[in-house]
Amino acid sequence: MTATMDFRDASDRAVMRARERALSGARETATPRGPQRRGTAAAASGVPHPQTRDRILSSWERCRRHAVDADRLHVPHLEQHIDWDSRLLAAAAPVLDRVGELLADCTASVVLADAAARVLTCRGGDPAVVRLMDRVHLAPGFSYAEEAVGTNGIGTALAERRLSTVFGPEHFAEPLQRAACAGIPVRNPLTGRQEGVVNLTCLRQDASPLMAAVVRRAAADIEERLLDRYSGGERAALDAFLAAVRRTSGPVVLVTPTLRTANTDAVSLLEPQDLRQLGALAADLLAAPPGSRRQRVDASLRLASGPDVRARCTLIGPPDRPVGCLAGVTMPEARTATAAPGRTSAPQAPAHRPPAALPALLPGLAGSSPSWRSASRDVASACRQRLPTRVVGEAGVGKLALVRAAHHWVRPGAALRVLDLATTQRTPHVLARTEEALRDEDGTVVLRHLELAGRELTHRLEALLVGARRNRGAGPWVVGLHTVPGPGPVAPAAPAGPVPPALDSAVFPCTVAVAPLRYRPEDIRELVPALLARHGRGGTVSCTPAALQVLTRFDWPGNVRHLSQVLQQAARGRRQADLQPHDLAPECHSTCRRTLTPWEAAERDTIVRALHDTAGNREAAARQLGISRATIYRKIRLYGVTVAPARAR
Repeated sequence: MTATMDFRDASDRAVMRARERALSGARETATPRGPQRRGTAAAASGVPHPQTRDRILSSWERCRRHAVDADRLHVPHLEQHIDWDSRLLAAAAPVLDRVGELLADCTASVVLADAAARVLTCRGGDPAVVRLMDRVHLAPGFSYAEEAVGTNGIGTALAERRLSTVFGPEHFAEPLQRAACAGIPVRNPLTGRQEGVVNLTCLRQDASPLMAAVVRRAAADIEERLLDRYSGGERAALDAFLAAVRRTSGPVVLVTPTLRTANTDAVSLLEPQDLRQLGALAADLLAAPPGSRRQRVDASLRLASGPDVRARCTLIGPPDRPVGCLAGVTMPEARTATAAPGRTSAPQAPAHRPPAALPALLPGLAGSSPSWRSASRDVASACRQRLPTRVVGEAGVGKLALVRAAHHWVRPGAALRVLDLATTQRTPHVLARTEEALRDEDGTVVLRHLELAGRELTHRLEALLVGARRNRGAGPWVVGLHTVPGPGPVAPAAPAGPVPPALDSAVFPCTVAVAPLRYRPEDIRELVPALLARHGRGGTVSCTPAALQVLTRFDWPGNVRHLSQVLQQAARGRRQADLQPHDLAPECHSTCRRTLTPWEAAERDTIVRALHDTAGNREAAARQLGISRATIYRKIRLYGVTVAPARAR
């Protein structure tokens, strides 16, 4: 009997073999071409694209770098960070309704996600597709970013900024391999930025080449409706901005009541602190009283790198009814010359060397989130200018670590003095130590726990520190650390009564906010090895991908300090080990959104340990604890326990 082979099955096996090689760390040496290339999963899926296999291999490589779990699916729930009143969602609603009606008799569903790959809404789909989407948490509020769930039509389309088709086994995470999807970014037609992504999902056996055409048409319709939602004034302001960018070689910033944007030169030549100052100048002119508002204003601006430049702000529209304001900067010749490679000029006399560019992240820090890197650049810029700075954030987010890193990068060898207002209640003693620290012209003075300073100490400190504001660019760099309440434990309670805001505005003109760790979970993947190296006592303690997923899903009410304590406890007594999920504290396996009582915390920990002892088998854990199966299921839901069944411990 002659054996028959299904073409689709053959391609699936080829993709699975390629996936196994990718997971093992091997790389593809060549991409099949010609007839052999047409036998890949891309052709079998009915979604023709000559570069699909290369894109999938690149996506798998990114997933490996992010330690995505290939066997299980861990979909973060980020509903509290979603803007449910966004312009994208309002513009897309009619388009998605129309596509959903077209898919009423089809085995497919259309999904809209925002620019962070968080699902906003879903339309259409028969019961089989809906059940599949429920199992893999493809639902509003969940994030399908590639670094969290692996290769998929939403996250991969955003990562590559173009149409992405993913068929069956091309998904990195095994639970997604029953699906086929096609996604394409939705771009703002005026700014060009990615606003989100439209994705079409169906069962893998129902994939069709029409999927790409459907999402392309839907994305184009949404972009057209986005353009319609801009007012005539906003369009006029953006047109003026684009015209200024075409005729001007230098930084240009646009400010309107609803929009702020900058050109490429502004982002590359100016530092974050400079951009904020330039935007503030434009906003001030825009907000001036109509009777005193001028069409054009020139002002002096000191850059973070030191030189003074001329800034020109120009209103768009008549002075009595402006629609926006353009702010431009004439850069020093030395700065603009570096931005124009390839141009030659006559030798010039040596000039003062400009300071080094700010690093994306200060040495000694770990993290990759945009908010953390922005805080790093802002603090380094303020340190270089000796601009008195107030750093605000919850307890344990790394405020002091940021200041230390900036100090050691900008002025290595100088003294760093930390005065903790929480440890001393004697006002004269605090003032004497502060006055002594301010005598150091090259050092850094850090005042911790500004929120604990009473009214008398606040006014006395203001009298001492106001000189730092007058003599900007001279004297020590003065930093105040202000801890705001969060869900975790905070250091000593602040004294009763309001703290006067004079210290913040008069002494600290620059404020840098540090986001809590729960808002930047991507930093955990870089923090974990750095913290384990600190606590490993010279050993090689590492974290398995499964344990890293548990740490990433946890909310960390105590922020980085909390994570450090958990890792220190897990690494205690170990010199060479790979931490598994059951090595972590029981609280890491719970996502309860309220503070538990001591009794509830003990009950949760007991359930987590029982689940670990039984490899995640809930019925066996219930028998071990002597409770019914219904009770343990109810407790798991109550405490948000997330211990998953394991194949082997």
